[in-house]
Amino acid sequence: MGLLAPAFLAGLLAIGIPIAIHLINRERREVVRFPSLMFLRKVPYRSVRRQKLRHLLLLAMRCLALILLVAAFSRPFLQRHHAAPSLLGARERVVLVDRSYSMGYADHWKRALDAARTATRDIAGNDRATIVFFANDPAAATEPTGNQGRLEHAIAAARLSSEGTRYEPALKFAAQILSASNLPRKEVVMISDFQNVAWGRRDDVHLPTGTAMTTVDVGGGQDTDLAITQVSTDRDAAGDRDRVTVTARVTNVGAAARIVDATLDLGGRAVETKKLTVPAKGVAQARFSPNAVPAAATRGTVRITHDSLPQNDEFNFTLAPGEAVSVLVVQPSKPRANQSLYLRRALEIGDRPAFHVDVRTIDALRSIDLASRSLVVLDEVAPPDGAVGARLREAVLAGAGLLVVPGDVPAARWSADWRALMPARLGAVVDRTRDAGGTIASVDYGHPVFELFSAPRSGDFSTAHLFRYRQLVAPGDSGVIARLDDGSPALVEKAAGGGKIVMWASSLDEYWTDLPLQPVFLPFIHELAKYAGRYGDTRSWFQAGDVLDLSRHGELTAPFVAGTGESAVEASMILESPSGHRTPLTASGAEHLATLSEQGFYELRGPATAAGSGRPIAVNVDPKESDLTHFDPKELVAAVTATPAPGSADAAAASAPKDLERTQAIWWYLLAVALVLMAAETVLSNRLSKLEA
Repeated sequence: MGLLAPAFLAGLLAIGIPIAIHLINRERREVVRFPSLMFLRKVPYRSVRRQKLRHLLLLAMRCLALILLVAAFSRPFLQRHHAAPSLLGARERVVLVDRSYSMGYADHWKRALDAARTATRDIAGNDRATIVFFANDPAAATEPTGNQGRLEHAIAAARLSSEGTRYEPALKFAAQILSASNLPRKEVVMISDFQNVAWGRRDDVHLPTGTAMTTVDVGGGQDTDLAITQVSTDRDAAGDRDRVTVTARVTNVGAAARIVDATLDLGGRAVETKKLTVPAKGVAQARFSPNAVPAAATRGTVRITHDSLPQNDEFNFTLAPGEAVSVLVVQPSKPRANQSLYLRRALEIGDRPAFHVDVRTIDALRSIDLASRSLVVLDEVAPPDGAVGARLREAVLAGAGLLVVPGDVPAARWSADWRALMPARLGAVVDRTRDAGGTIASVDYGHPVFELFSAPRSGDFSTAHLFRYRQLVAPGDSGVIARLDDGSPALVEKAAGGGKIVMWASSLDEYWTDLPLQPVFLPFIHELAKYAGRYGDTRSWFQAGDVLDLSRHGELTAPFVAGTGESAVEASMILESPSGHRTPLTASGAEHLATLSEQGFYELRGPATAAGSGRPIAVNVDPKESDLTHFDPKELVAAVTATPAPGSADAAAASAPKDLERTQAIWWYLLAVALVLMAAETVLSNRLSKLEA
């Protein structure tokens, strides 16, 4: 029991008041008057009658009421104590072993495995142990077991990861294992180099009450290392082929300057070597001579002289020729003057990526015009019929994008097959020229088309006015990514096989809207064309732990998609890791995601592509893991074992007295009982007064 305001206990002195009142309260005496006292003899008073307490129940009620009032104002609260870890019974032990690439420094990994063997050596009887290896995320190498053979086999089979370190997921995983255990003794052993970057001091992790945690520090605070933390590739146009200048950034975290050789490899061949002096706790850049961009995607690596941590001594990247998005704009046989002008000019000035734009009228459109197109725009024309229409349908199903601007074309001119493929049903033309036009009231900023505009002051679509637009009816409102102020869809999408079909309600020139005159038009058209054309920004490298989404990287999958029509959608590819592990993938569908967990070059190839002839994908280690700054593991132990989880009974016990008293509010109950006693005392005292009277 604790008191928030113990000074109020001085009020207990007030208990003497009712006692004094009871003691001085004497009986009333009846006075007898005599006409004369001359015949009475004066006798000295020699005895004193003892005073005694009367009405003990009434006195007790008054005293107890005062005690409760004083106690209420003292604000009492109950303090709970954590149960001490049990020292008897079987043990549930979780051994957390850091396998991030920083553990490859010197002999840290060997020492970590030896420490894991030591931590499991005394497991016997009913004891159980679980080996958990962690980097970015944890993975249990064994189930809870007491079998020494299984534990030793798991430790012997462990390998270093190419990922960084995070303690929070590993500790939460250990807490889950311990919470599910019925053994009386719970223990956690963490083996790591305890880097500062791995632990956020605000991480909300708490082990179950009574868990004993020990740490094995194999780092020792060593921080002498060189690392390549960044490589940039700057391109310049020079004749028919671009030239690229590769620049590598080298960081030194040691206390002494270092001289190293930095070498650039392209296509497996050493191109140039630079001698570099990196100052103590500083950086230096190695800038290599310009090289012609290869005609096909090529592997590139910058490496420096190996030191104690070789994993960050090389940086991989890919060089690929510039890939443009091929766009075909199809307009009516008799188009308006400059009908495709705004669209064509907006795309032609794009450089990342570049857009190659061709314009055809619907009557001059041929099947050959659709070959190798990333995006086809039907600018106020119905989809073509016959062989050309069939070829367009095949191209869309195979992965091409289709942007439909229906204009005022009657829905009857659309074939049933095309109407079924569209993301929305065509309605009437809405004319709002009398009320200054409609505005775009809401957009989905999480969608790739509008993600660029999600930041403050990055573009305002509400300034554009749509004086006329086609009413689009999306089934179940599915695929709507932008709406007008009257609630009708402005932009609707739908997946069709491996491609995308996007429908825009108004025009793409100033005939029906002033959107082409607004600042947002240019980036909007670029993002729309990139998304519908399935273009993903060509990344020269990924980081270990990244997820590769092939549905957003058409430049990676296009060379390996075989066949036409719907069969092209199901064409499989193989992603082979640097260690030789193969993962089947598709350009879309359920198997289009893969985690890049290894450092080096992955290879993406089609089923008929020879090994070594596929598309290289470079993966590097996390440069933040190169920061070997050390922290005291006692801080981590104190953080995860001393403070229970918020909201639990243990958390209340570990809180400040003020917080404990606020959550318990015992004084309310004491005050209520005191008031009840005072009311009962009043009734009883009145009753006794009447009886005595």
